[in-house]
Amino acid sequence: MGEQQMANSVESTGKNVAEATKRALHKLGISRRDAEITILKEGRPGFLGIFPGKPARVRASRKISPRRHAEEIVTAILRRMSVSCQLHVTEEKNALIIDIETAGADGLLIGKGGHTLSALEYVVNRILQRENRKSPKIILDVSGYSRRREDFLKAKALSLAKEVKSAKKQVTMEPLDAADRRIVHAVLKADPAVETVSVGSGRVKSIVVAPAKRGSRSRRRRK
Repeated sequence: MGEQQMANSVESTGKNVAEATKRALHKLGISRRDAEITILKEGRPGFLGIFPGKPARVRASRKISPRRHAEEIVTAILRRMSVSCQLHVTEEKNALIIDIETAGADGLLIGKGGHTLSALEYVVNRILQRENRKSPKIILDVSGYSRRREDFLKAKALSLAKEVKSAKKQVTMEPLDAADRRIVHAVLKADPAVETVSVGSGRVKSIVVAPAKRGSRSRRRRK
């Protein structure tokens, strides 16, 4: 029976799907639980030696972990951008944090206000979610920029809240992407004296921080 070897997969034939699958797994040297099996042809048995049978054909591919797959996608995108880098991955509950270390291209990947990094993160997550909706969320960082950005936004949000309570009038922050807005909304959620709401359209919106209405228990927070 013929077999075609590929980088991380093989195609094998057999008198039935079970036999073709067994041969493919043996060729890859992996167990069934570590493989994705695609049936290419069901096959059929011969009849009384008059009509010849047709072999079944399957393709067996190694399962790729979400971590490895995410690394491959990020690496491929950065390669197309001609960016040389190293990836450092940290696994958290339902999320993978990928810190990108570049050779002098941090500014290119981060972009103004982190917008380029945010867009890259969005694209990577869309690719993974389209292939598998159970994929973990990917959080991209460049040389610790996101952590520094989060600390900066938290400090700024608290400062603005103090200003709003002192002047008793609302203030509007600069346009922020969804990830940055979530940080601001979250840090001010614990302050009952202010309310926050996102205004604008598209992925980049501004946040209005205003004095909480007297007697209001629920405050509007739109992403």
